[in-house]
Amino acid sequence: MKTISTLLLAGIMMQIPAVVMAAETIEVVTEIWEPYSYLLPDGSVGGTSTAKIRRILDKTGLKYTIKVYPWARAYRTALNKKNVLIYSIYRTKKREEKFQWLCPFLPVEPVHAYALQTRRDIRINTLDELKLYLTAIPREDYVYQYLIEQGFKEYKHLDITPTYDISLHKLVKQRIDLIIGAGPSINKRLKSLGYKRVKLTPVYKFDPRMVAGNCMAFNLATPPGIVEKVRKALLQVNQAIENKAFSK
Repeated sequence: MKTISTLLLAGIMMQIPAVVMAAETIEVVTEIWEPYSYLLPDGSVGGTSTAKIRRILDKTGLKYTIKVYPWARAYRTALNKKNVLIYSIYRTKKREEKFQWLCPFLPVEPVHAYALQTRRDIRINTLDELKLYLTAIPREDYVYQYLIEQGFKEYKHLDITPTYDISLHKLVKQRIDLIIGAGPSINKRLKSLGYKRVKLTPVYKFDPRMVAGNCMAFNLATPPGIVEKVRKALLQVNQAIENKAFSK
C-alpha cells in the first residue's frame, strides 16, 4: 500500500511542472513595423510576422497575449519581465547575454541609411561621414546600439524618436537628414502615412555582419521548459515553410 501511495505521489509530482507551464501566460511584445506587425482596426495585432508568431505559439498550447509598444518600451519589457517574448529582434554581440534566443525567425534584410531623393548634397562613403548628418532612430534599436558604440552622440548625430512613423514625418519635413532601415518596409510605411510621392535613396549600407540573425527572444527569467517548447514549435514551422517552398 505504501509503495502504491509513493508511486501515485511521484506521478503527481512529475505532472506539476507541465500543469504550471500550461497555466503560465506568455506576454508577446513587438512594435509597429509594416508589413510585419501592425494594429488592425479591431485593435488586434496583424502582419506577416505576427501570423507566424501565432502559428508557432498555437502549436505549443501555451496561453499568450500580443501587445504593440514603441520599440524602446517593447525592448525594456522583454529585458526586465519574466515570460515575455519579443519579435522580431536582431541578434547582436551587445544583446547576446541579455536574452534567450530562438532563431531564425525571419530572414535578415539589408539595412541602409536613406535620404530624400532630392537631397543630392548627401554623400557618405564611411561610417564616420554619417556623423556629418542628423539621423533619426529609435532608442535601443540595434543600429542605435551599434552607433553609440562607434562614438555617435544623441542629439548631436542621432535624433531619438519614440516611433518610426515620427522619424518618417521628420524626414519628409526635412527636420532630419537620414533614416535607417530596410527599403521595402520603409516604402510601405511611407505610403501608409500618405507620402505616396516621396522617394528615398540609399546613401550608406551597413555591414550585415553586425547581426547574427533575425530572431525571437525570451526574457532570461523565463523557465527553460517554456523556451524549449516554443523553440521546438519554431523549428517545426520553419521546416514546414521550407518544405512548402521546396515543393513549388
